[in-house]
Amino acid sequence: MYRFFFLFAVIPFVVFALNPAPCTFNSGPLPVSVRVVDCPPTDPQEPCIVDMGSKVNSEIDFVLERSTATLIASLDIFLGNFRVPWSLPEEQQNACPDLLGGVSCPLSDVGNPITYNLITKVSAPFANVTVDMELMLTDDQDQAVFCYRSQATVV
Repeated sequence: MYRFFFLFAVIPFVVFALNPAPCTFNSGPLPVSVRVVDCPPTDPQEPCIVDMGSKVNSEIDFVLERSTATLIASLDIFLGNFRVPWSLPEEQQNACPDLLGGVSCPLSDVGNPITYNLITKVSAPFANVTVDMELMLTDDQDQAVFCYRSQATVV
């Protein structure tokens, strides 16, 4: 039971890192940019240091390459080289309600930037945990709209 709690509690905070890298487990184009409120750019920009119990607001800009009726969010987590099996909560898998600027699905605005917003609460059973993650949005043809890899550390 504690293992399940640890995995469930750690996973929600992993989208906070800046300076996205290409995915290594999944594939897809990089987003145009990733911004995280209260995670100032550093050199290098990873991992983002976040306080346990805080809420982190991420905005990911991407360009749509083809029209789609849906956007599905998925997240793969890695502790070292170990892939943690986990799924986003059902209410966060549909990314359409989390688009900003009055944009909604279906999407046909090919070639123009779109912003996806993800707000997550930072929680973990203990501090000083660093994880890698790959966040990916897929379209209605199950093709990657974007995919990026980053790190976060909870303090």
